[in-house]
Amino acid sequence: MLSNDMCHQWEKDAMLGEKISRAMNYASDPARRDMASVGGYGAVVECVHADNQTLAMLDGYTAFTHVDSQSWMRGEGDDTAVVRLLKSAAKKLGYRLVKNPAA
Repeated sequence: MLSNDMCHQWEKDAMLGEKISRAMNYASDPARRDMASVGGYGAVVECVHADNQTLAMLDGYTAFTHVDSQSWMRGEGDDTAVVRLLKSAAKKLGYRLVKNPAA
């Protein structure tokens, strides 16, 4: 997550790629999350493989709350994937997600 207020600096930073590469190694380590900072421009909040789907709450420039994640499923449309993630997250929080009846 990069701060758009700082784009006038990070857009000219020739080391930005290296900073992101270094920071991504700490995104999943709560004890060293401060190392996930990207040069004061923001932070790497998650680093996963391409087959991962994440439901998260983003707040501000670096506040990332992981809600749920699951593996990608071949042939699944976006709407179906979103509903699957929402149902899983609701279940973990003690709720049940149900569709409203058709009018």
